[in-house]
Amino acid sequence: MENLDPRLRNAPYFRCEKGDSSVPVCQKCETCVLAWNIFSTKQWFRRIGEVPRRKFLVSILEQLGSLYLLQYFQNILQTTQGKDFIYSRSRINLSRKEGKIVRSSLNQMLDKTVEQKMREILSWFARSTHRTKANYTLFLLQMCDPKLLLTAANVIRVLSLRQWNNLADYNVPYETSDVFWAASTKTASFPLSRASGKENSLESRRGEASNTDGQWKSSIQCIFEMNSLFSGKAGLSKAKYTPSNLLVDLDVVKDLSSGVSKYRDFIRSLPVHLSKYILSMLDKNSLNRCASVSQHWAMLVQQVKMELSMHPFIQSHITFLQGSYTKGIDPNYANKLFIPVPKITDNGKCIRVKNQKLKLRTKNDYNLWAAYQNQETQQVLMEERNIFCGTYNIRILSDTWDRNRVIHYSGGDLVAVSSNRKIQLLDVIQVKELPTEFRGHAGSVRALFLCEEENFLLSGSYDLSIRSWDLKSGACIRIFNGHQGTVTCMDLYKNRLVSGARDCQVKEWDIETGKCLKTFKHKDPILATKINDTYIVSSCERGLVKVWHVVSAQLVKTLSGHEGAVKCLCCDQWHLLSGSTDGLVMAWSMVGKYERCLMAYKHPKEVLHVALLFLRVISACADGKIRIYNFLNGNCLKVMKVNGRGDPVLSFFIQGNRMVINTESNILMFQFENIKWQYSMDQAKQKKKDKDEDREENDLTEVASRSSTQVFSPRDSMSSKQTVGQESLLSKPYRSRVFLKDTRAPTG
Repeated sequence: MENLDPRLRNAPYFRCEKGDSSVPVCQKCETCVLAWNIFSTKQWFRRIGEVPRRKFLVSILEQLGSLYLLQYFQNILQTTQGKDFIYSRSRINLSRKEGKIVRSSLNQMLDKTVEQKMREILSWFARSTHRTKANYTLFLLQMCDPKLLLTAANVIRVLSLRQWNNLADYNVPYETSDVFWAASTKTASFPLSRASGKENSLESRRGEASNTDGQWKSSIQCIFEMNSLFSGKAGLSKAKYTPSNLLVDLDVVKDLSSGVSKYRDFIRSLPVHLSKYILSMLDKNSLNRCASVSQHWAMLVQQVKMELSMHPFIQSHITFLQGSYTKGIDPNYANKLFIPVPKITDNGKCIRVKNQKLKLRTKNDYNLWAAYQNQETQQVLMEERNIFCGTYNIRILSDTWDRNRVIHYSGGDLVAVSSNRKIQLLDVIQVKELPTEFRGHAGSVRALFLCEEENFLLSGSYDLSIRSWDLKSGACIRIFNGHQGTVTCMDLYKNRLVSGARDCQVKEWDIETGKCLKTFKHKDPILATKINDTYIVSSCERGLVKVWHVVSAQLVKTLSGHEGAVKCLCCDQWHLLSGSTDGLVMAWSMVGKYERCLMAYKHPKEVLHVALLFLRVISACADGKIRIYNFLNGNCLKVMKVNGRGDPVLSFFIQGNRMVINTESNILMFQFENIKWQYSMDQAKQKKKDKDEDREENDLTEVASRSSTQVFSPRDSMSSKQTVGQESLLSKPYRSRVFLKDTRAPTG
C-alpha cells in the first residue's frame, strides 16, 4: 500500500480519511480498501480471458442489490442501445458451445490464484456500502471493452426488472416509485468525495453546497432512502449468496447477458422493416393480440395490416404490368410482307447496282430496306408477329444460385440442367427433379442439348469429350472424342452434330456413329456455333463470325464488326444474328457472300443469348432483362425484367408460348397467353367494313330526320315514313357493333 502513495496524490477522492502527512494510508478504512481493490483488480482484470472477465463482471453486477444503483448504471449505459451497438450485438456469439470450449481453455490458462482473488473481491463487494459499490463498479466499467459494456447493459436491464417484480410481490407503497422516478430523472453522478454520508445529507438540507455537490447529495440521499425502504428485500436477496457461490456459473452469465429473454423487447431492438417482416408471418388473431403489447407494437401491427391489405392490390397491378407493352404496340399484330434479300450469281457473289454512290444512313433511313445500298435485291415473302408482347405468368422452376449453370429446353415437359459434373432433368409441369442422374464426365459440363422426342441428351464437358445419354435409364450411349480443349457449345440438325471448343476447332459429327466428319478451324477459342441444312456458323473470342458450307467444308465468308467476343448466334435461311460482349446484336445476311452488317441493336451490357423469330429479335442481356426488337427497323417493342435482383440472364429457350430462362440465381418459365393473330389485311378489311356500316347508318339517320320534319304532309304518309325509318334504324345492330369495338380495344 505504501507504493500507492504517489498515485493516490493524483486521485484526491481516494485519500485516506484517517491518514496524515506521516502516515498517508491507514489500510483499514473503507476508502483505503476500495483504492487497493481497484488498483489490484486493474493488475489482473485485463490479462485474463474474455469469458472469465464476463463472469466476474456479471457477478459484480448481481451483488449491487439496490434498485437505484441498477437504474443509475442503466442510464449510464443507455448509449449501448444505439445502432452501432445493435450491430455489435449481432456479431457476438454467446452460444453454449462457445462457452464449453472457452471453459476448457480457461482451466489451462488461468491459475487458482486469479479465481481466488475474484472470490475475495466479490466477498468484500457483497459486504460494502452502496457508495463503495458504485465507485468500484464505475472503475470496473472503465476497463471494459464495448462487448463487455453491452453485456453489462443487458445484465443490468434484467436485474432491474427482477427487482421491480420482487417489489410488486411485496406490495411496496406507491411513494417508493415516486422516489425512484424522481431519482432517475436527474442526471445523478457519483463523485468520490471524502465527506461522509451524514454530513452530505445535512449539507443538502441546508442548501449551501455548489451545483455539483447538490447533484451528488441528492444522489446519496436517494440511495439512503431506497436502502431504508428496500432493506428487508435486500437482506433476502443477499441471503441467497454465500462465499462459495458468489462467482456465477457460465450458464447464468449466458442467460443474463444474451440480450434475448422474457425481460427484453427484442422487436424494439430490431430495425423496423425486420420487425414488420416478423409480425407479417403471424395469423390475424395473433396479430391482434400483438397490438395490445405496447404502443410501439400497436404501430407496427397497424402498418403490417395496411401492407397486407395492399398486397392483393399490388399483386393484381404487377400481373397487369407484366403484360404491359410500349404504347402503340399491338400484341395481336401480325402481317405478311415482302422482305429484300441480296441477289446472287451462280458462284454465290452478290450483284451490285451500277453507277450508284454509297450514302450514309440517317436516323430516319435506319431500316432493313436502306441497308441494301448499291445492292440488287429480290423480294421474299415473310411473316412478322409481335410475339411475347402480351401477358404472361411466371413459374419458378429452381431457386438455387449457380453462375456456371447450363440448361437446355427443346419443348415438352423436361429441362436438362447441369451443375458442375452433375446432370439432371427437371419437370416443368410438376416442378420437381427426376431421379435419373447422368454421371460419367470427369470435368464440369459446359454445354447441353436435349432431344426429348428422340429420347437422348448430349453433353459437352471440360474433360474434352461429348457424351450421348439415354433419357430414361441415364446410361451413356456414345462418347465423341476428338477435341483438344473444353467443349463450349453444341447444336444439332437432323443427324448432324456440330460442336465448338477452346481448341479453336469446330467439328461436325455423325450422331449415330459418333465419327467426326469435318473439322473447321479458327485462330481463337470457339464460343458459339449453329448448323442448318446448308451452313455451319461459328464465332470466337476475337469477335469474328465465320460461315462454312456444310457439303464442301469451304469458308463462305467472315463477318467482322464486333469489338468483343461473340457469345451467341442465331440464324435461319435468310438472316443471322450475333450477340457480343460489346453490347451489340448485329444482323447479317445469310445469302451468298454478302458481308455487310444490316442492322445493329444496342444493349447497356453484354449480350448473352439471342433468338430470331417472326422478324423479331429476342435478346438476353447481363443487366437481367430480355428485350424484343423489331428486326426491320430496330425499334424496341418490349423490355421484360426477369427478376427483382437484376441477375444476368445466361440463356433462354423458346418453344410455343413458353420461354424457359436461366439466370445466375434461378430458373424461370414464362407462360404467355394464347393469342389469335390479327393480320393487317384482315384489319384493313374490317376497318373498311366498319366505315361502310357507319356511312349507311348516317344515310338512314338523315332519312329519318327528314321524314319526321314533314309537318304539312298528310298524317298517314308521315306516320308511315317515320315507322319505316325507325324500323330501319332498329334493324341495324348499331349497339352490338359498338360493344364489339369496345371489347376489342383492350386487346388491340
